[in-house]
Amino acid sequence: MNLAKIKHDAEAFHAEIAMRVYDESVTDAIDVITRDGEPETLLAVVRSLVDFNVYYSNQKNYKTYQHAYAAIGAAIDKANPEHQPLNKHWNK
Repeated sequence: MNLAKIKHDAEAFHAEIAMRVYDESVTDAIDVITRDGEPETLLAVVRSLVDFNVYYSNQKNYKTYQHAYAAIGAAIDKANPEHQPLNKHWNK
C-alpha cells in the first residue's frame, strides 16, 4: 500500500481545483487534514487527478476547519466564477 504524499504547491493546488471543477469531481477530491504530529495545524488539500496518492496543499496552515474550507471555497469560486453546479447529481 502506497502512502499518500502531500506536495505544498499553491499553483498545482489551484490547477487541480480548476480541473476538478471542470470534470465535476471537485467534491470528491477536496479535504482538510492535519499534519502528522501537529493536530492543531490544518491543511487545505486537493487530490491529484493523475496520481491518487498525491495531494496538493495551497502552502498555508490553518487553525480552524472553517478557515481551511473557506480557502478551498475561494479556490473553487476562482475556478468557477459563474457558480455553475459542481456536480450534476445536485441538480436532481
